[in-house]
Amino acid sequence: MSFVGNYTHSMDAKKRVFIPSKYREDLGDEFYITRKFGAYLSIYTAEDWDAYVEKISKLPETDAEEIQDYILGAAQKCTPDASGRIIIDDRLLRHAGITKNIVFVGAGKQIRVWAEDVWNKREETRDFDKMRDTMRQYGL
Repeated sequence: MSFVGNYTHSMDAKKRVFIPSKYREDLGDEFYITRKFGAYLSIYTAEDWDAYVEKISKLPETDAEEIQDYILGAAQKCTPDASGRIIIDDRLLRHAGITKNIVFVGAGKQIRVWAEDVWNKREETRDFDKMRDTMRQYGL
């Protein structure tokens, strides 16, 4: 499975947001959302989350400690309601700068969750030459 495409949804007054219907079936009944080092959040299926956590757990404890605290400590297990909505934790919303509109971006094994204004700025400032060079370097 590979998540692709991007979809924009608004968070309501109760901080609920619809998970895009194109993603819901592949995410399953339970999935995980957490912060990353960029100004976005990441959503993983339960299966991919378990694989990710397993990789982190194989790091030497001295290296893993801060990563576990930062990424795993902020993670939220999600079960959408009957309408396909979730409530995102305030700490995660603050990390991504999300206040109202959210862009869900398919990124292969994960879905990245951006504040719409941050995503739009990112789209406007892409370094196409750098991306092109990287793709050539890796034979893409």
